[in-house]
Amino acid sequence: MSSDLLKSCGLRLTPSRKAVLDVLRNHSEPMTAEKIHTLACQSSRMGLSTTYRVLAQLTEHGLVLKNDGLDGFCYYQLHTHTHRHTLHCSVCGAVVFMDECPLETLESQLAAQTGYIITSHSLSFTGICPACQKKCPPDISHTCK
Repeated sequence: MSSDLLKSCGLRLTPSRKAVLDVLRNHSEPMTAEKIHTLACQSSRMGLSTTYRVLAQLTEHGLVLKNDGLDGFCYYQLHTHTHRHTLHCSVCGAVVFMDECPLETLESQLAAQTGYIITSHSLSFTGICPACQKKCPPDISHTCK
C-alpha cells in the first residue's frame, strides 16, 4: 500500500518513508513530528531531521496534511481526502474529534461569493479538557501543567 501511494506521487519507497507512513496510517489523531519520529524509530532507524524531511516531502505531494497548532507545534496526519475537525486540550494535549463539519455552509458561501473552488479547510479549537480543569485553579487553568 505504501509503495503504491508513493509511486503515484513519483516517490520511491524508502525505509524512512514507509516507517512514517505506517505511523500515520495507524494513528488517526494529528501528531507532532517528534511523536511521529519516536514511533517510526521503533521500526526504522533514522534521525529527527530525516523525519522532518520525509514529512515535508509527503506534505508537498499531498499525502500528509500539516496544520499549525496554537501551541507552537505543527501537527501532521495522513491525508485521507476526508476531513475531521479537532478540539485540543492546551494542558494535557488530549485531542477530541468532531463528528460533523460546522464549516460546510460557510465554505459554500465563500465559494459563491469569491468564485474560488475551495479544495480543503481545517478547523481546530484549543481549550482545557474537563480532567485538566479539575486539576487546575480556575484563575490560572490556562497555564497549569
